[in-house]
Amino acid sequence: MKAFLRGVKKGFRMFAEGISSLINTALLSVVYLAGVGITSMVARIMKKEFLDIKRKKSYWKPFKMAKSKDAYYRQV
Repeated sequence: MKAFLRGVKKGFRMFAEGISSLINTALLSVVYLAGVGITSMVARIMKKEFLDIKRKKSYWKPFKMAKSKDAYYRQV
């Protein structure tokens, strides 16, 4: 009788692990797609670009100095 109950317990455990991984995958996928989807839609409406990846001649951005060049010499 104990061997039978151990087998039933092992079977229920295997079933529960399979179902839980299936449900977790489904729920996490829905949450991820909803979160990324909503963020994407809001970004498109607001015309926001999170990555500046337009094809440019150069990716360097101009540096605007707060002080004159001489103020940067011998700072230490």
